[in-house]
Amino acid sequence: MRIRYFRTGDLSSLITIQQAAALADQLPVREEQEFSDWLLAPERNALENAFVMTDDDDELLTWGQGGTLEGIEGEIVGYTLLECLQDADGYHLRCQGAVHPQHRRRGAGRSLLVGALNRARLLASDFEFEAEAEGIPVYFEALLPIADSAASHLAAKCDIRATNQFVIDGLQLYRTNL
Repeated sequence: MRIRYFRTGDLSSLITIQQAAALADQLPVREEQEFSDWLLAPERNALENAFVMTDDDDELLTWGQGGTLEGIEGEIVGYTLLECLQDADGYHLRCQGAVHPQHRRRGAGRSLLVGALNRARLLASDFEFEAEAEGIPVYFEALLPIADSAASHLAAKCDIRATNQFVIDGLQLYRTNL
């Protein structure tokens, strides 16, 4: 299994994954253009903050590499995007993504979540001094589908806890302090 940075050529695979996962998780299916606009918005910097799960080799992202996931053979099976948001309550390093329903419960979601957490820790180092001086927390957050019974188990494995907030229908916000 390999986590590597998103490449623009991966976009059609991510659209397919998002649509299949949305149907499986009873979430709204995003149209291709809507999804592309969301992912590729300049403020999200997808080329540095989005990751895909595949079994192809990418020596540039060695912290995310592991063994191969049997049966994938170069296919992208999941993705995540990490966004940096700030409000009066703190800095929010929030990830959102999906794993294709056919490849769930095989470790891809957990690997993507851990990869996003690693990236969040690197990004947080850029502003944790300011956050501490302002007295506001830095959070790692994940939006996980309520309809997927494994989501809460995945969150627990990654030591993130459900909040009382639902960011959008069908997605539960999980959080931990960095």
